[in-house]
Amino acid sequence: MSRSVRDLRELICLSRFGFRSDENDIENSSNESQNSILFYFDPSLLNNWLEITSSRLEKLRSLSTDTLISFIYFWLKQFDHQHKQSLFQMEFELFIEHLILAFTPNDVNSIQISQFARQILHDIDKQIGIYTIENDYYFVSIIDIFNRYKRDEQYRNLLANLPNELTINMNNRLHLQWMLAIRAFGLVAMCIAAVDFFEKIQDTLKQNRPIDKSHSSQSNDQIIFNTPSEQFRARILTALRLIQLYFYSRRNICLLLIYLEKIILKLLTILLKLIN
Repeated sequence: MSRSVRDLRELICLSRFGFRSDENDIENSSNESQNSILFYFDPSLLNNWLEITSSRLEKLRSLSTDTLISFIYFWLKQFDHQHKQSLFQMEFELFIEHLILAFTPNDVNSIQISQFARQILHDIDKQIGIYTIENDYYFVSIIDIFNRYKRDEQYRNLLANLPNELTINMNNRLHLQWMLAIRAFGLVAMCIAAVDFFEKIQDTLKQNRPIDKSHSSQSNDQIIFNTPSEQFRARILTALRLIQLYFYSRRNICLLLIYLEKIILKLLTILLKLIN
């Protein structure tokens, strides 16, 4: 089994499509038509894509609870839909450019590749359309799933969430593996782009804000507010947003209680600082 397939097996934890035991034995049992766009795909790039994806997943996993809460507050309350659309569109164009390089020139045109990309990332494509709060909740829940990095059913289903039009008549397991790798690469890239954008904004705010020695010891992960009381109120609002998020995504109640416990502990810490 090639390294790309081993990395993919590790990355998506044996998705609902499953894997064959030996890549060399995978053949097109149904004589799949050359009309499939993946017939012209060069899988030699997947090794590099999976290494990049693994590195990005590690960054998402390493986000502290405080940073994740700050990002969710930013995404749900402070970042307007127009700028979200611009961010997604820019990242989608980069994703399509990567795909163009992976297909045989002159055999597949850019329109076909663009359509394929939007099918692979169909859930992200919806983010570019009409604004809904459900889309916002869904996107931050994706980042939260990657941050938890528990390779459970929810994690696997997210990475394996390919639309029926791509999979219903496909019997080539190797092509399915390629699509799962492509989806992981694109989906994680969208998430890391949003987090990087948030961090750059926070860095800019810190650079432009006068240094206050009394608050110089604050964590770099926190959103910058003018006073501790503003920060305290913002944390309460964020806690309410998280409750909405987890009830919307129908999370296990135990997981919700764990996150609420973390938030309450942080709120108590801030309250103690204000009292002192």
